Amino acid sequence: MANKTETAALPSGSKAIVLGMLFKVDVANPNAGWTEENVTPLKKIETPDNRRHPYISGQALRRYLRDTLTDNIEVDENGSPPYAFSPEEPGPDPKSPILTAGRPDLYIDDDLLGFMRATRGGTRRRESPLRVSAGFGLFPYAGDRDLGTRSALRVTNKPESGGAVFETEVTNNVFRTTWLLELNRVGWWHGYENNVSSDLAEIKGLDIEERRRRVKALLRAIKYLNGGARQARLMIELVPQLVIYARMTKKVPIFLNALHVEPMDGQYRLVNGPLEEVLKDYTADIEKLCIGLRGGFVTTKRSEIEELVKVALGQRLNVINPEVKSVGEAVDVMVADVQTAQF
Repeated sequence: MANKTETAALPSGSKAIVLGMLFKVDVANPNAGWTEENVTPLKKIETPDNRRHPYISGQALRRYLRDTLTDNIEVDENGSPPYAFSPEEPGPDPKSPILTAGRPDLYIDDDLLGFMRATRGGTRRRESPLRVSAGFGLFPYAGDRDLGTRSALRVTNKPESGGAVFETEVTNNVFRTTWLLELNRVGWWHGYENNVSSDLAEIKGLDIEERRRRVKALLRAIKYLNGGARQARLMIELVPQLVIYARMTKKVPIFLNALHVEPMDGQYRLVNGPLEEVLKDYTADIEKLCIGLRGGFVTTKRSEIEELVKVALGQRLNVINPEVKSVGEAVDVMVADVQTAQF
């Protein structure tokens, strides 16, 4: 797909989209660590109170996003995909990472997810405009394991031969992650990112409609986000049970430590204090706010969240025009907002 390329200073307007999300995992090992004998552990981090919390690495979440964009690629009215993925190829030696073309002007993944490519004339590198925190498990690992076996009976016809027994660490948890997308870098690049012989000071970018198209593709992927280890027998859903979208004039991951839940009557209760405080602190920097909540996830009702937001935003309530919807409806609101936003 050919798109008009412009040479200019970086655009003005909104600087970032910040997404705060909570994923619910019933029984799973969403991101495994190194295998220890016949046990596949969870990735874990130890907190100052000596508790071990499972986590999903930011690299894994980015991989899940890439796979989701690839597997659920959209088509336009002509049946053609509106964006293309960079062709992948092996590196110069077996231990090298897989390389992409390194063309943010042509490919959505080279633009949104960045790349590094060494060439004969030099190195082209693009830092991703999408910043992703690890998915932190809000509750400690409780020591649960899933026992499995690879039976040899059908092959050997000898019941006494048994099979290979293995264990997998599993958790029932809620994972919190925050993503920050630098809007004023999507579809814009320095000369050295696209061509090593270009003037280092040169800045080029795609037209606004193509830039919007790429941001909207990323947001739509949230509704279909999938991934995780051992999906064949420990399938999980990574579509967020709660998602908060803020289009902002500043690049601040405001939801990174603001989303907390507590167990209550087989569900969870949203801890309102940190979220309300963050919204109050950054009201002047928020241009649009939307919250998506899956029914049955928390005991907190949508009407209660609407009241919390109303109090937090104060006099800017009618300017920001916040909305509280289901997760799917919230994604639609985000996409519509990007279509008219200036960035």
